[in-house]
Amino acid sequence: MTLNRHFSMTGGDFLARAVHRRTRRLTKVIVSIAMALALGGLALMLSFNAHATPAPTTLWGTLDTQTNTAATEDQAGVTMAMFEFNWASFEPSNGQFSASYLATMRSELAAYQAAGQRVTLGLGTQDPPSWVFSLANSTYVDQDGNISTEADWVFSAAVRSAAAVYFNKIAADFPLTDFWAIRITSGGDPEMLYPGGGTYWAFNPSALSGKGLPAGIKANPFPTWTPGTAGLTPAQITTWVNWYIGGLDNVTNWQMKKLSGLGFTGYYETVTPGSGTRPDDLTQTEQANLSNDGTTGVGAVWNLYYAMLPNKVNVIAYISSVADQSGGNDSCEASDASLPLTDTAMDSWSAPRWISRIAVANSLLVGGENPGYELPSSLDSFYTNTSSAGMMADAIRIAKSCNFTVFYWAHDVHLWDGTLPFSLYTTDIGS
Repeated sequence: MTLNRHFSMTGGDFLARAVHRRTRRLTKVIVSIAMALALGGLALMLSFNAHATPAPTTLWGTLDTQTNTAATEDQAGVTMAMFEFNWASFEPSNGQFSASYLATMRSELAAYQAAGQRVTLGLGTQDPPSWVFSLANSTYVDQDGNISTEADWVFSAAVRSAAAVYFNKIAADFPLTDFWAIRITSGGDPEMLYPGGGTYWAFNPSALSGKGLPAGIKANPFPTWTPGTAGLTPAQITTWVNWYIGGLDNVTNWQMKKLSGLGFTGYYETVTPGSGTRPDDLTQTEQANLSNDGTTGVGAVWNLYYAMLPNKVNVIAYISSVADQSGGNDSCEASDASLPLTDTAMDSWSAPRWISRIAVANSLLVGGENPGYELPSSLDSFYTNTSSAGMMADAIRIAKSCNFTVFYWAHDVHLWDGTLPFSLYTTDIGS
């Protein structure tokens, strides 16, 4: 079962949703610019200027797609399945993998393949086995000494070593060449985030001392300083923020390098929710010694994150909050790319328009998903609105105007249980 989290935080227009889900279905993409990539025997033209020319085709899918509707959806043009593992279910004991769970997952993958669909892999690392928390420095610690309930993939080499064994097992049983894309998160969270709570999660023993850190991660540059207090110069605070956001870049790059080494050659969807902290908001936050800023605390400074990502090859900037009512659900425009990322005019933009602009600045593709039903419940009437003013119409309009490579509707079950008709989805994506 997939779990969605939706939570509002301070800082600009940010509406972050952390999501544990199984994403499915997509159609083929041919986007204009001179780069041809051979994938699955098909040539794909992928545009690195998402606003220069409208994308002629977007891949469409759903989250939590049911296997019994896979063939029907594929025939209707919703051709991407997402296949998501659950780490705790697959490896309940350290080094011991469940044969029954493996058989179930093989059957599910076979159903998607029989339907003729491309498949996106979800690693399910946000559901770690309980034994992971007995590993060295396995949890985040914030500046107040609070311990997170999430496994710490950023600052714990032991957690990453355990995850590497898990990745190896997946690749041994399911060749990674079978997958069109893999969703990449921060590891312990369903999205590219540190834990929530309005604090900063960089104070466990390994982060402070440098002992037991993963390769490429440096220790907290100012271990005796805590956010919200004086003591650092503006330049030092900027250094600290870059180090903190850089931890998410490091864990992203580590996962991509590991998976590529195991044979994966497709796309990486970096799951980034909401608007995050915009550049002018970050300046004000730094001037206040990083006090009381939940968006920066979870690491949602997307212009920094994508700029510092060391490997951008085959990366899709994935927006997990399309049509979340931020920025009035505005569309991308052809002139967006002419504005520098520091232009405050963009503060009023929606999350997908803002992240799409960041993607263009970093030569990345773009994709995303909408908030799910009851995630939050305040959007339910918008979600169920079948008119041109509803979430479905807005999300698809945004995906098209921002030249998404992929879009997934959340969630598949609500296209079949009477909440919304599946035909509405196929009609809207074809219009």
